[in-house]
Amino acid sequence: MQGIIFNALEEFVLENADMATWNAVIDKSQVASKGVYTSGVNYDDSEIVSLATQLCSELSIPLEDGLKLFGEFLFSFLMNNGPIELGQYDNAQTLLENLDSVVHRDVKRLHPDAYTPFFSYEPVDKETGKLTYFSRRKLCMVAEGLLKGAAKHYGQSVSLNHSKCMHQGADKCCWDIKFEQLNP
Repeated sequence: MQGIIFNALEEFVLENADMATWNAVIDKSQVASKGVYTSGVNYDDSEIVSLATQLCSELSIPLEDGLKLFGEFLFSFLMNNGPIELGQYDNAQTLLENLDSVVHRDVKRLHPDAYTPFFSYEPVDKETGKLTYFSRRKLCMVAEGLLKGAAKHYGQSVSLNHSKCMHQGADKCCWDIKFEQLNP
């Protein structure tokens, strides 16, 4: 997992709790990095899982809900700190259509060792589409949060129907998605 994701998690904790909570999460998780993360460096995937699990325990919220909230925060964080290509789209649908071919391609160009999840978005019409997600990390709840964060960023609402899930035996996650422009 890229260090920028860990940096985002720390910011998320500081915005929604405090430094004492972040320090407690680091201490109780006993992660190898000791909570020191550099943006472009890869860290073991188990660290993000340990941190997220411990954070949700500290905040007394279900892990699934915590991952969705983090994903929503992560979109905004990446818009401000991530690949510049994220800023070139006018709506969430166009971003989704170009996520793997443009954004993730450029992440790999800058960080050849980065593992990026696979996304494929097929528009059905102007407002609806089908999204496929695959990652060995199975962080589909973070992906849902990212979708909500993207919609919010572009002044849209989004309805999600998670029709297939890797956590329930599917080989990939699939969503039926409907976007609506708010205040057109």
